[in-house]
Amino acid sequence: MNAAHPEWTEADAAAARSAQLSGARTLLDSGELSARLGRSVTISRVRIKPGHSVVAGFTGADSEPGWAMLTRDADKLSKARQRAQDSVRAEMNQVPFLVHAARRPYLFSGSVWADPVLAKDLTEARAALDAESEANRPWTFLRQNPRRRVVAVVPPAGPGHGEKVIRVAAKKTTAAALAAAQRWRELGLPLVRSTPVGGRGTALSAPLWGWADLRTHPHGPAAATAGAAVGELHRLTSAPHSSPVPSRSGTGTSAVALVAPWLGPRADRLAQTIQQRFDRLGPGTSSELHGDLSPDQVVLATPGSHKIRLIDLDRSTIGDPMRDLGSWAAACRRLGHPELVEEFLTGYLTQTNADLRRAAAWEAFAQLHAAPEAFRLREAHWPAAMERTLALGEEALQR
Repeated sequence: MNAAHPEWTEADAAAARSAQLSGARTLLDSGELSARLGRSVTISRVRIKPGHSVVAGFTGADSEPGWAMLTRDADKLSKARQRAQDSVRAEMNQVPFLVHAARRPYLFSGSVWADPVLAKDLTEARAALDAESEANRPWTFLRQNPRRRVVAVVPPAGPGHGEKVIRVAAKKTTAAALAAAQRWRELGLPLVRSTPVGGRGTALSAPLWGWADLRTHPHGPAAATAGAAVGELHRLTSAPHSSPVPSRSGTGTSAVALVAPWLGPRADRLAQTIQQRFDRLGPGTSSELHGDLSPDQVVLATPGSHKIRLIDLDRSTIGDPMRDLGSWAAACRRLGHPELVEEFLTGYLTQTNADLRRAAAWEAFAQLHAAPEAFRLREAHWPAAMERTLALGEEALQR
């Protein structure tokens, strides 16, 4: 096995067995997938539907992402092949698509441009951007979640223009993010201006603003500014109706138990305790939410600056405002930056009040649902990371 690829462990083998598909290891082990593709790749994200499919996103030496899928569904192979052929015709060049196993379970792979769900959306977005500058503009990919979302940077269209961040996702998700951005800008919140790209309603463009996010460069004053902005959002969009008590804790438990069955009972106990806490607290207030608040969703203008922009509104929604506080606190503690929790809260309290017990319950909820992410991202020590995240959820309920 390539020394650059993590060693295959018994925990990995247990996760592969959970897929209930022969050959699942190929999409969980970078070394195995590299051997099948005939080039060195690193798996960056996986999704498992037991007995049905495994999907993996990966990057190679050229940094352009690709994907691979193992499935029992012949229709999935047929549609993926057709999407790839459509992309070839639209682009008038070769879009790699390979079938590695033509019998059930089927195994096939392709480039990001041949994504079975997003291929048409990516093709149209690229054509619209190229038409804008009358030239082919290369894409530098930042993130890929196969069949769901792609984020990339494209160079300036010409003199006087800057680089742009392009996000391509499902139409429903994109429309919600654009609508939220427009509303929040009208409220005076610190956002970059997003505009649609192409005519499919699945791509957004925004200026590549700022220096770094708070995940990679934590800075207290900027966290306080973010807290004030989110507090203002919650205050200005507060609604008279109550938000319901959450009832999705069980989905976090099942996601943990699927790939790490030895942690299933611990996750179940945490889920039950969270539900009991929410039952005692009762319904909360309601406002517009970011929905996925974390330090990597806050961009810092320059080194040492307190000026920020909030980004990635794909999961914006309406609900209990303490959910945003819990999401922020959970992410900060996983990153080892608890000081950002206090700084954010300081800014938040300048705009509105906070129910810290409810926020702690939402923090535990966020940790439970984040626990499987270490596996999905194929982190080398994902079992330990999952266990630590569950422990953080348990600690949140003690506050």
